Amino acid sequence: MTGILKKIETEFIVEFDSAEDASIVYNSILPEIEAETNERSRTNLTLDSKKLVINIISKDIVSLRASINSYVRWINLSEKILKI
Repeated sequence: MTGILKKIETEFIVEFDSAEDASIVYNSILPEIEAETNERSRTNLTLDSKKLVINIISKDIVSLRASINSYVRWINLSEKILKI
């Protein structure tokens, strides 16, 4: 039996107070994307002034949820470090 969905794609945008903050978070997350070896999902990260645009394409909802959770955690951690 095969699943109905061939892929699931989501995009979320995170806006920061400044372009500098967005750039710092972008550069802190980029190595995670470059090192990604997950065959079930793929992520593209784009920096657009004060915004990070994160596009995730997954083969299933479980891997999509895991990817979203990972990026939200990394962004939250990066924001906390910026405030120190």
